[in-house]
Amino acid sequence: MSFLGIVSILLLVLIALCIIFAMFHIIFMLLPAIIVIALIIWLINYFTKGKDNSSANQKKTWNTGWANENSPKHKRKKVRDAETKDVDK
Repeated sequence: MSFLGIVSILLLVLIALCIIFAMFHIIFMLLPAIIVIALIIWLINYFTKGKDNSSANQKKTWNTGWANENSPKHKRKKVRDAETKDVDK
């Protein structure tokens, strides 16, 4: 490998390291803003949760629809003409 090949590889590595270094600095500069935004959202949720009792009652009665107490339970129909066979081993 020639001298110019080694120098060009080192320049590419140097440029890649500079880009990675800059990205980490951007992330660390944004970290305090992210923490402040998360804290504000948490405080809004914390203080508005206690004031509205109807939303708290709705959370307790919320269900996924798998078992709805208001609707009658549907039963399966009985199977007609069902036969079972032994499994041959």
